[in-house]
Amino acid sequence: MSADRGSGRAASSGEVELAVVGNEFATVRVALDTNGNSPRLLLEDLEDGSRIWLSPLELASLCLATPEDRVNWLRVGVYRDERQ
Repeated sequence: MSADRGSGRAASSGEVELAVVGNEFATVRVALDTNGNSPRLLLEDLEDGSRIWLSPLELASLCLATPEDRVNWLRVGVYRDERQ
């Protein structure tokens, strides 16, 4: 996996790009968004442009996820309906 340092520049008003992280399967832009009531992490899929904003509470819950939880998150695209 590659992790290129972001430019630290404002991606748009209230956003600071932190990094672009990618490998052969996906590339995601990571930014700090300060437009809301509190800072959030913005993740943007550079392939299709989909975006998600994660609050500190959501980020903390990711840290507590089990390995099984993380495996289920990888079920995307044609693998979404595949069951173990």
